Amino acid sequence: MTLRDLSNADGKFSILAIDHRDSLRQFLRPNDPDSLSADEITALKIELVSTIADLATGVMLEPEYSIPQVVDAGALPDGVGFLAALESQGYLDDPGAGVTTILDGWSVDQAAASGAASAKLLQSYHPDRPLARAQEAMAAGVLADCRRVGLPLAMEPLFYDLDSPEDRPRVVVETARRFAALGPDLLKLPYPGSPEACAEVTEIAGEIPWAMLSGGGTFDDFADQFTVASDAGCFGFMVGRALWGEAVKAPADERSRLIVDVVRPRFERLVALNER
Repeated sequence: MTLRDLSNADGKFSILAIDHRDSLRQFLRPNDPDSLSADEITALKIELVSTIADLATGVMLEPEYSIPQVVDAGALPDGVGFLAALESQGYLDDPGAGVTTILDGWSVDQAAASGAASAKLLQSYHPDRPLARAQEAMAAGVLADCRRVGLPLAMEPLFYDLDSPEDRPRVVVETARRFAALGPDLLKLPYPGSPEACAEVTEIAGEIPWAMLSGGGTFDDFADQFTVASDAGCFGFMVGRALWGEAVKAPADERSRLIVDVVRPRFERLVALNER
């Protein structure tokens, strides 16, 4: 499997992200996250993939609620590959508390055996914080494991603890510089903050494609930011809650209609932006 299984003919990525776990529980049931059952999470993910993934070049899944459940349900269309999340959960309350670990009972070898077109590693990261070098070393180790089994790796270093909003471009650009130096197959990054910063990330990444994550903001903000990033050389998007957040928070009897009438047209809009 290669990244070609996750991109269009021009190498652009239009990825539906539904690999959320702890963050999904917190998003849907902030007062009682544990009340959201595994079956409810799986059913939601199957519905999103069944309704939208024919528009996507790939889907981002995880091994707790969607690998293999989404595939076994026949929700993933032929020709649409998936990325397999590797990271464990538990970093929401204190993202700087420790080095990221692989999910217990899961491994790079198992991700490759699952049929994934790529692995994905999300890490809380800030280039100025004490854990930065340890997080880079962890990512390098995972990349070596992926190389051993012939599985591409998408690295997702996600900033936390910004000193100020104005510091965002510097932090994202420096993060891109450090992780591009590790040699991943794909970089998944937040919006760098400006057209100039987007262009700098593209230059730093060189032959490594980078795709923009949505980060839980509003859909319209994400679409506007992605337009800027795409014009500056970004290779696509990986969109989650900004796309489907309102729909999955709606009452159960409204969810299916909103996914069809609101979420699907949103994804079509992003694909059109990506294919300009």
